[in-house]
Amino acid sequence: MNEYLKAFQKINQFSTQLLTNDSKSLEIKQAATELNKSLQPFFKELQESATRLKSYIQKSFEELDYADAVWDSKPRIAAAPKAEIWEQLGELSGRYLKIQELGEKCKTEAIEQAKKYWDEKVETLKKKWFIDKTGKIKEKIGWGEKDGFIKDIRSEVDSYFPLSYLSIITGKELKPLYQEINLIKLELLLQCITLFDENLQTSTNKKFEVIWREMTAKLGKTEDDTNKIIPRFKNKVGHHLINWDKWGDIPWDEAIIFRNTVWSTIENDISLYFDQQVRFATQAIDEAIAFYSDFLAKQERYQQETSEQREAEKVWIKHQREELQRVKQGLEEILNPFSN
Repeated sequence: MNEYLKAFQKINQFSTQLLTNDSKSLEIKQAATELNKSLQPFFKELQESATRLKSYIQKSFEELDYADAVWDSKPRIAAAPKAEIWEQLGELSGRYLKIQELGEKCKTEAIEQAKKYWDEKVETLKKKWFIDKTGKIKEKIGWGEKDGFIKDIRSEVDSYFPLSYLSIITGKELKPLYQEINLIKLELLLQCITLFDENLQTSTNKKFEVIWREMTAKLGKTEDDTNKIIPRFKNKVGHHLINWDKWGDIPWDEAIIFRNTVWSTIENDISLYFDQQVRFATQAIDEAIAFYSDFLAKQERYQQETSEQREAEKVWIKHQREELQRVKQGLEEILNPFSN
C-alpha cells in the first residue's frame, strides 16, 4: 500500500510542478489539473482504508495481549493443588446427592403434615354436617344445611394454609436443606479463579457472583411462593362452591371428590415448591462441579506441555507482535501526510 501511495504522490508532485512551468502548453496544464483531481478519490480511499486497518490492528494487538496473559497463567494453573481440587470435587458431588435426598425427605414430611391438617379440617366439616344423630353418614345434605356447610368451608379455607401457616411448614422442613447448602465451601474455587488471566478471572468471578446471588435470592422465599400457592388453592375450592351454590342437594360422594381434588392441588403446589428449591441449589453446585472439571482438564494439558513447547509459543507471540508493529508503522506512514 505504501508503494502505491509513493507512486501516486510522485504523479501528483510532477503534475503540480508542471502547472508552475510557464513553458508548458495550456492543454498539457489542463491535463495535469484533471489528473490531480482524479487522484483525490484515491488519496481519500487510501486514508479511510488505512484508518480502518489501524483499528483492526489494535484489536489484533489486544488478542496477542490475551495470548500472552494466558501463556503467563499456565504455570500457575499447572501448579494448583490437584489433590485438594479432587477432594473438593468429591465433596460437592456428595453434597449434590445429599441435597436431592434431603429435598425428597423434607418434601414428604411437609406433604404429610399438610395432609394431616387438611384431613382434620374435612373431618370437622363431616362430623358437623354429614353425620346424623344416630352417628351415620348422610347420603346428602339439602338446602336447609347446604348454606351453612358452604359458609363453614369458606371459613376453613380462609384459615387453612394462611401465609403464616404455610411458611411455618415449608420453613421448618426446608431448614435441614438450607443447612446443607450453607456447608458448601467456595474458598478453593475462588483461589483457582485467581490463577487465570485477568480477563478470565473477571468473567468467571462475575459468573459465580450471579449464580450465587440468584440462588440466595430464590432459596427460602417461602412467603413469595405461598402468595402464589394460596390463590390457586382458593380458586380450586371456589370452583366447587360456585357449583354447589347452583345445584340442589350436596351428596357425600361429591364432598369426598371435593376433598380429594383440593388436596391434589395443595400437594402438587407443595411438591413443586420443594423441587424448585432443590433445583436452585443443585444448579449452583452443577456449575461449581463443571468449573473444577474444566480446571482439572486444563491443568492436565498444561502439565503435559514441555519447556520447548512453551518457548515456541512465546517466540510465536513475539514474532506476531513484531509483524503487527511493522504493519502498524506502515499504516502510520500512510496517514502522516494527511495529518499535516
